[in-house]
Amino acid sequence: MGVTRDGIEARPEASLLVDRAARYLENGPADAVDLIGHICNLPRAPRIVADHMARAMFEGRREFDRDSSGRWFLAERFPAYEKGLASVAPARSRGTRTKCVPSPEPLSDLSYVVVDVETTGGRPPWDRITEIAAVVVENGKVSDVFETLVNPGRPIPAFVTRLTNISWEMVRHAPRFAEVAPRVMQALEGNVFVAHNAAFDWRFVRTEMRMASGRDLTGRRLCTVKLARLLLPHLRRRSLDFVANYYGVEITSRHRAAGDAVATARCLIRLLDDAAQRGCVTWHDLDLLLVARSRPRRKRYSALPAAVDKDTTA
Repeated sequence: MGVTRDGIEARPEASLLVDRAARYLENGPADAVDLIGHICNLPRAPRIVADHMARAMFEGRREFDRDSSGRWFLAERFPAYEKGLASVAPARSRGTRTKCVPSPEPLSDLSYVVVDVETTGGRPPWDRITEIAAVVVENGKVSDVFETLVNPGRPIPAFVTRLTNISWEMVRHAPRFAEVAPRVMQALEGNVFVAHNAAFDWRFVRTEMRMASGRDLTGRRLCTVKLARLLLPHLRRRSLDFVANYYGVEITSRHRAAGDAVATARCLIRLLDDAAQRGCVTWHDLDLLLVARSRPRRKRYSALPAAVDKDTTA
């Protein structure tokens, strides 16, 4: 499967400035002068200098792109934003807004890789992966399953062994992550990264890939916990056990990578079917719904009188 702009790919490892640029561009496209002024603390830098710095910083990084007006944007965040028109026209004046075209890709046309990791704890890079599974979903079906134990190079706490049934004796002769990294990348490449509580699994896989190859991962990600909150608001909890039970999906080996990943993949297929029945059929539709769902609610103040904790009569 070929690498796409929207699927997972490996890129040169990010720097602090690149990370700051990505966070800044999450709010929308930006002129090079404004962008460099923010991330490098160089307000009102000459345009020729700002353009040169931005080009040098983003060279070889496909997650950054330019539109026809010379404004930089996150390609994975705005995948159809004036696509293919980079460096064609001179930059517009600062403050000019450019229309962002929604991405029309049907969810059914995308391929997904559902990942689950078991670890020695929750703090990468100190904690490491002990088992990983990657389940590829294409055309609404599971097409490939990869799983392996991983030698973490450090002890496995007793409470983790009790939870996962993975002991040091099981992993002591298992391959290190660097040895399985090419196979993991083969499963990830070109697919949308999916996991139940995706932030956890993504953080570990991304950290391990950085340490193994010196390259960073980028691409679309989808969390089935967030998707379940959106589509199954009536469930008391959105843990994998609850979601799987709702859809009648059996988890053959709970808290083991392959068992959890296969169950999550089958739940993903059902969740995407439910989304389609509600009119959510493209990635853009899904992105809009998830962004709207994640917006923080305004704090509501009580109408009841508050206690007086200082004298205001003086």
